[in-house]
Amino acid sequence: MLDPLIADLLACIEDTHAATNYERDPLRFCQLQGIDYTIGPRSLSRVSRDGNGPDLIIVSHEDYGSRDLFTVAHELSHVIARREGYIRLIKRYHKVHNMRRHIELLMNEGAARLLMPAPDLYAAAIEYGDTPRAIQHLMTLSGASEAAALRRWVRQDFSESRAAAIFQDGYVADVVRWRARMGLRRWDRVPEVALEHPDLMLHTVAPGRVLATVAG
Repeated sequence: MLDPLIADLLACIEDTHAATNYERDPLRFCQLQGIDYTIGPRSLSRVSRDGNGPDLIIVSHEDYGSRDLFTVAHELSHVIARREGYIRLIKRYHKVHNMRRHIELLMNEGAARLLMPAPDLYAAAIEYGDTPRAIQHLMTLSGASEAAALRRWVRQDFSESRAAAIFQDGYVADVVRWRARMGLRRWDRVPEVALEHPDLMLHTVAPGRVLATVAG
């Protein structure tokens, strides 16, 4: 079961995005949310303290590749989480060895929800079901990277079991699980994935590169 505080944080981020009608353009999203948006030497975010100036995100690029889009979404997640008091609550109630890393990973989950909102997941599922093609379709809809789309698809619903992997030239390049069995680890050698793992649904996305999900 997902930690209730984390579940509430992610729901808040999704609700904030829904309130903008799932605005995709980062600059327009910031305008709708009253966040100052500027270009600078590196990406960061700042939340106003005691009303002393506006909330702010600084991004390092004006043009957005998939990595840039995810970085902006990550910084926006920081702003939403701080605005709504979640960072303070996480620091108080979560007992972890590395709090900074813990928060950054949570903001990555929030970023995935901003970049690939629920309507994208629904559209991909309607078109392709719970298959590797749905993950590829999600990338096309959102502009997300393969790795980000893989994780968003697997962790779209923490009450459900999913797993997915990427194979490159006979090796496991990436693998993600949530409450599902997939007997693979990163860098495992799997020269004949279709023969060795008949339980997987496969889709070739490029020469030598195959996307896989657990069948059924």
